[in-house]
Amino acid sequence: MNAVRWKEKWEQLWLEKKKFIWMVVGGVAIVVAVGVLVLSRGGNGSAAQAQTVHMDVTRGTITETIDVVGSLEASPSVILSWESDGIVNPFNVEIGDEVEKDQVLIDLDESTLTASILQAQSDLLDAQVALQNLELANTDLYEAAQVLADAEYELRGKKTDRDYWNSTAADWDAIYSARDEYYQKEQIVWERESAYQAYSNLEADDPQRLAAYEAMRDAKLEADTYLHYLSNMLGSYYDHAVETDLIEYDQAQAAVEEARIAYNRYLDQTQEISAAQANVQALQNTVNQSKIIAPFGGTVTDISAVTGEQVSAESQAVRIDDLDNLLVDVYVSEVDINRIAVGQPAVLSFDALTGQEFEGAVQSIASAGTSDSGVVEFRVTVKLVEADPAVKPGFTAVVSIITSSVENALLVPSQAITTVNGKTAVMLVQPDGTAKSVLVELGASSESYNEVISDGLAEGDQLVVTISTADDLTFDGAIMRQMTTVTNGAGPGGGGQRGQ
Repeated sequence: MNAVRWKEKWEQLWLEKKKFIWMVVGGVAIVVAVGVLVLSRGGNGSAAQAQTVHMDVTRGTITETIDVVGSLEASPSVILSWESDGIVNPFNVEIGDEVEKDQVLIDLDESTLTASILQAQSDLLDAQVALQNLELANTDLYEAAQVLADAEYELRGKKTDRDYWNSTAADWDAIYSARDEYYQKEQIVWERESAYQAYSNLEADDPQRLAAYEAMRDAKLEADTYLHYLSNMLGSYYDHAVETDLIEYDQAQAAVEEARIAYNRYLDQTQEISAAQANVQALQNTVNQSKIIAPFGGTVTDISAVTGEQVSAESQAVRIDDLDNLLVDVYVSEVDINRIAVGQPAVLSFDALTGQEFEGAVQSIASAGTSDSGVVEFRVTVKLVEADPAVKPGFTAVVSIITSSVENALLVPSQAITTVNGKTAVMLVQPDGTAKSVLVELGASSESYNEVISDGLAEGDQLVVTISTADDLTFDGAIMRQMTTVTNGAGPGGGGQRGQ
């Protein structure tokens, strides 16, 4: 019984001694680690020596990004300036106010307006009345209709007078054709008579005078022949009375055609209304020179005008921005531009809003690049998806355009990648603790991780990783926490140049 108790007591003493020994060994290890770390850093901040640790192969989501910097701007955005001299009237607009399109924000004291603006105010009233008459009353159309009715009534009477002389009921087109031929022969008679008169001072038997006389006589005979032909066609001699009735009919018919053209023009007054609208708009533009009017709905972001101040043309008054449509123009090199497409997601961060990220999307890509110092870049416009009151035009933005994202990817730390005989490889830790070189084929990559798309590795495998800077290895357990994160499978996220 005593022997049993002695044995139990001995085992208890041995366990306590063993525990003490491990505590001493652990303490020594910590001291050694601290010494190594201090020596690696150097007392004067010199570069750290390389450190080797083991990190696990894990699975997670990896994203590739193109990171660029630009300035956030609203679209549309406008700075409104005065177009006339004058004194600013009191106004109620304040910075931050929401305004609507065509809203008058500020105006000038009427007593200080120029003569041209005052005259335009008067003329505008008359122009608006004229336009209203065209659009509603259309009195010109009624007048044109009356003129047309009178002309058609007159034509009917003249037609009766004309038709009275056509006793043979001959075709009127044939009659007018015969009349035209008769008029042509009459024209020749007048020309020959003028030629004969030119020789009237010669002797009666002068050859030139005789020849001119004969030519005149022949022309009259031929004209008489056509006159008889026309008279026979009518069945009435074509004298002055007949000719007058035909001419008056022709005049009445021309008056009807003219009245119809006027009536049709007023029947469709599109051109007249357009001209009247243009006149009203021109006068309104002149009147508006004394006002600051919002060209679109937006937010007042700056006010330069001061009540009672004397202003001159082109001096700034108000700035308006559409804060619901914020864009960033960035420039991407020709090497990366084909990786970008309209609609791709982006992440925006701003120097003024530390620690916050905002969702964006690629809205447009320039079709042509610009060259600066031999570097060709393309303009890419990224839109902020949801406006935020804290985000303001003019902010400097870091834009991370997500060009690809792979979920459940097999990931290895970027620091584990080595090169063996010109091929990409990693150092895989074997069960006995030794390291073996394994060739790998890489897919997507970020600053901290690479996707492995070849066989040879599995989730949970350990790799030899060389940490080359002091900041990568600290005694407070940063490496252990990083290794723990990888081991638990909380795969890395984030983008290529944004860090992991």
